[in-house]
Amino acid sequence: MKKLTILLAFLLFVGFTVQAQMQITGTVTSSEDGLPVPGVSIVVANNTSIGTTTDLDGNYSISVPSNTQALIFSSVGLTTQEIQINNRAVINVIMQPDILEMDEVVVTALGLTVSKDRIASSITSIGGDNLETTGESGVIQSLAGKTSGLTIVKSTGDPGAGAYIQIRGQNTITSSLQPLVVIDGVPMINTSRNGAVTTAGGTGNPNALADVVVQQSRLNDINPNDVKSVEVLKGAAAAAVWGTRAANGVIIITTKSGKVGGEPITVDLNAGYSWDQVSIEHKKQDIFGQGRNGVWTANRGESWGDKIANRAGGDDVVNTTGAYFEAEDGTKIYPIVTKNSTKTYNDENRDQVFRTGTSQDLSAGITLNTDKSSTYISLANWNQKGIIAGNSDYARSNVRVNYTINPTEKLRFKLNSQYANISSDRIQQGSNLNGLYLGYLRTSPDFDNSDYKGTYYNTAGAPTYNAHRSYRNYMGVGDPVYNNPGWTINEQVNTSDVNRLMINPEVNYDLAVGASLSSKLTARYGYDLSNDHRITFFPVNSASNFQLGSFTEEFLIETESQMELFARTLHSFDNMNFAWILGGQYNARDYNYTGTTMNNFINQLDQIWDYANGTAENKASFKNETHRKSLAGYIVINFDLYDQVFLELTARTEKSNAFADMIFYPSASVAWQFTNMIAKNDLFTFGKLRLSYGTIGVEPPLYITATDYVSAGVVSGWGPTLDAGQYGGGLQRSTIKGNPDIEPERKTELEVGTDLRFLKNNLTVNFTYYSNRTDGAIFQVIVPSSTGYNSQWENAAVLTNKGIELDVTGTILKSNDFKWDVLVNFSKNQNMVEDLKDVKSIFLNGFTGTSSRAVQGEPLGTLWGGKWMRDDNGELVLDANGFPQQALEEGILGDPNPDWRGGLGTNLSYKGFSLNVLFETSQGGDMWAGSEAVLRHFGIAPETANEVTLTEDLVNFAGQTRLAGTTVRGNIYDFGAGDVLLDQQWYMGLGGGFGAVSEDFIHDASYVKLREISLAYNFPKSFASKLKLTNLGITLIGRNLYTWSNFADEFGVDPETNLTGVSNGRGLDYFTNPSSKSYLIKLSLSF
Repeated sequence: MKKLTILLAFLLFVGFTVQAQMQITGTVTSSEDGLPVPGVSIVVANNTSIGTTTDLDGNYSISVPSNTQALIFSSVGLTTQEIQINNRAVINVIMQPDILEMDEVVVTALGLTVSKDRIASSITSIGGDNLETTGESGVIQSLAGKTSGLTIVKSTGDPGAGAYIQIRGQNTITSSLQPLVVIDGVPMINTSRNGAVTTAGGTGNPNALADVVVQQSRLNDINPNDVKSVEVLKGAAAAAVWGTRAANGVIIITTKSGKVGGEPITVDLNAGYSWDQVSIEHKKQDIFGQGRNGVWTANRGESWGDKIANRAGGDDVVNTTGAYFEAEDGTKIYPIVTKNSTKTYNDENRDQVFRTGTSQDLSAGITLNTDKSSTYISLANWNQKGIIAGNSDYARSNVRVNYTINPTEKLRFKLNSQYANISSDRIQQGSNLNGLYLGYLRTSPDFDNSDYKGTYYNTAGAPTYNAHRSYRNYMGVGDPVYNNPGWTINEQVNTSDVNRLMINPEVNYDLAVGASLSSKLTARYGYDLSNDHRITFFPVNSASNFQLGSFTEEFLIETESQMELFARTLHSFDNMNFAWILGGQYNARDYNYTGTTMNNFINQLDQIWDYANGTAENKASFKNETHRKSLAGYIVINFDLYDQVFLELTARTEKSNAFADMIFYPSASVAWQFTNMIAKNDLFTFGKLRLSYGTIGVEPPLYITATDYVSAGVVSGWGPTLDAGQYGGGLQRSTIKGNPDIEPERKTELEVGTDLRFLKNNLTVNFTYYSNRTDGAIFQVIVPSSTGYNSQWENAAVLTNKGIELDVTGTILKSNDFKWDVLVNFSKNQNMVEDLKDVKSIFLNGFTGTSSRAVQGEPLGTLWGGKWMRDDNGELVLDANGFPQQALEEGILGDPNPDWRGGLGTNLSYKGFSLNVLFETSQGGDMWAGSEAVLRHFGIAPETANEVTLTEDLVNFAGQTRLAGTTVRGNIYDFGAGDVLLDQQWYMGLGGGFGAVSEDFIHDASYVKLREISLAYNFPKSFASKLKLTNLGITLIGRNLYTWSNFADEFGVDPETNLTGVSNGRGLDYFTNPSSKSYLIKLSLSF
């Protein structure tokens, strides 16, 4: 009986205990974006020994005593909340950010969000609101000056122009230097292709050398208003899961989405309008006219003619009895017998070329939310007229739909999609007789470029229709030599019509949900299609080889698809969290470039765009097709010890059809939050040390593991060419030998850094030192002719980069209504080509006389060309007349890489007003002033128009003596052996751009830019609500308004521009289209 009593008492106690427990579940989400918050600590208010944490989906489940009154929810960077239970079994919590202890969230290489305080690599995050107010048409250009270690240089001011992007120096010689761009977890096409570009063995457009237009970046296809954030992954360890595509860094773009359970519907409308102007222009002399040797001569290329002011004045004497040119407006131009006019036309010719460009930006974003789904829909249209008059425009229309639904508690489906249509017309530039600047800048000051098109009548009265009149052919008969600028911008056509489709579905499934274990499976697919249709048209009587007309049609189709599956699991213990990600990727990229070109029209009058308008021998088709496939697996392991030591290990294996063997890429990183060991205080809020080591790669070009067969043909020096294609076709073995042992270029990097916060997080300092090395950089190594080849592909070069990065942000003053924030960043990178296997130099881009090259023992991109002869002491070796002489060999001229770069920004906000200013600087780095060099040859540069009265007899470059007391056109200079005269003979010889020495035209290209300035005003909520709005704001913006640069002041060239665009060749200017500055107004409203 006693035993039975004890048993009953025990059962009653157990039953009472069980009844005294209650189970509470729920989901914790963020107030900022509505997304679940993992890792939130949940404990009983009066008993902190009972607790749990949220899983990867923000879900939790906790068993608490029935008398528990409240739960405490806490997480780093979020405001701790004590929530009353009130007999509820389900408690959902929305966490608010802690303004004093903000834990910044960043997006990793796989598109997953983590706390920045817990990562051990350098990642910079920039919010979408910092991109929308820059006035740029492209996302990436908006990042310029905002973070260290990132170089963004826009090629020109042409609408839609691509940008050169560099992260932590140059890591390869012949492959692309552009980073991988990942949008919503999947890689996207980010090319800036010109039709001239082909891979090994490919066939390109035979007219490509004349088809020199500004490259457009497919990254510009994204609507900046759709971007939520951009992360820049600088280090190898941070980007390790991307293997052979990560050596140049990774840029992670996250687009906007709705909020499950958020406001049912919100609408954001934006309207912007901008006025664009040329920012920097060349200076041209207007003192001396067309001709040579002080004599006016029609159709001469140079302006070494007579002094314009010394002419008789009045109208020119013309011959009206014979041939003449009749412009489209009826104006008749006759052969000049005597040049009397003293009028100059620099201003009129300038106004023919330039205009105030305009841009119109309209966008709408609509968010639809329910308790289980969210939808973000955006529509946008960007319409831009360029600063160059005529056929310079860019229009982009975007539609985006991002949809998320949670059908069950464990299943989540997401579909992000975008369609874009981009149409543009571009202007020829560069070393191109049909280019704008080449004809415009060389035009003599006494020639009027108007009336460029009409009809030429010979002495017999026979007409030549569609005649082209230029300063090199002022009567418009035959070859114009250089295009009249009006012809270039109005008659030539260089259109591009792009259709872009991106689709990215993703499925997430919770395999396990618990306090100590949670696991999720993610399946992700991405498809990106870009279809670019280009037309290039040179009318009859265009310059160069297109005098009889030319029409080219090109189709560039690029696709990228990726399938990815990965599982992630989080194990939680008392003082440690252990997580791992195991995944696999399959990626396929296809490129198809086809087209046909037709020269020498049969019907030259109507100039029909039809291939029937050309004979068989004047038509050529071309095709280049590549298919790149890769398969990879990866694992990421994370340890979190005592909430202060964070370790990450990554390993990736990869196989591709571009190389034979499987490649393995390991990385490791560790971070220590040492401030967790010391008492919290207001002065030193947070401190973290980080160390990482990673290995990543650069994928080799396709199809170089075997020797190609190419179209057969024979060229005899400058003599005749035999093309087998004209005789039924034929193939021959390439002179470039393939290499079956080729491997990806391998980059290893060590990174050490610290992240510090002071004064209640009001001052943040991030510092990083890195050292990386690329082994096996690929280029063509010369082989003995006895092998039957000229060269062979090899992993032969070694490059290194070492540098430091510093980012400082802080709040100087803060009160209820006023706040003053500052931003400072600094980057210094030292690049070196360590080994080229004794190859003297490798041409990257440029010209025969001046180029950008890889040179052993020098930074990549070193400027190379003709030099002055010097003795062992570095002094000039002068000739008998005191002039320098050309060195026997070309050599190093300068380094286009800057010594350091930096940014300085400030933001002042008072009530609804906000003033933002951003400066960016690049110090050091040389540039070739190629345009200036040639303009000196032609007598256009102001330096060449100087007049001086000699006080002594002086000798010129031709050995001619000019007597004392005479006034001559030129400059007096002393090269070291006494004064000499620099006149026409000098500038048209070694002292000009067509001379063999380019050393004199290499100059420091340092600059400081006022990159952004904006003044915004957000109307009070009380006022907006009266209009049934939740937000109403207006912003005035200035972009690239001023540049402080000796190079720009002296040569009229923006030091950011580059002749060869988004290429590995840097520091080259040669009649490149100019950059622009912009003034914008933007109106935003929400309801």
